[in-house]
Amino acid sequence: MMKTGSTLIKLAKHKVDSVQMLISAAERTREDIERKKGDLLVSEKRERTRAEADPGMMSHWVAYSQVLVAQRANLEASLVGVEEQLEALRGDLQAAFEEQKKFEMLEERRVSRANTSKAKREQAFLDEAALIRAARRNIA
Repeated sequence: MMKTGSTLIKLAKHKVDSVQMLISAAERTREDIERKKGDLLVSEKRERTRAEADPGMMSHWVAYSQVLVAQRANLEASLVGVEEQLEALRGDLQAAFEEQKKFEMLEERRVSRANTSKAKREQAFLDEAALIRAARRNIA
């Protein structure tokens, strides 16, 4: 018989591995965005403290805070996009696992049927040999 079952299993495993790598990359991206959000917050606090200490800097604070709001909004939008991507990838991973299991079960059934068929052929051969041996004894 052909080994297409094992080939399909290998392809399914490769798909699972590929989706897992994509999930890992998306999670790293999410972590990077979270880190940038934290850095932005630290920067905002630092600059606010400087602006409060120097009245001349307070006029620049308004423009800077508007930039911070835009940057925060961009990071939030990016984070939402990454979360949506992760959710889709998790669905893909579930489907890939199910497909892999389906191919593994089909291959197990194929191997089981082949083994059963082989055992039947071997038993038929042994039965025939026993009949021939018995017939020879009766003739002799």
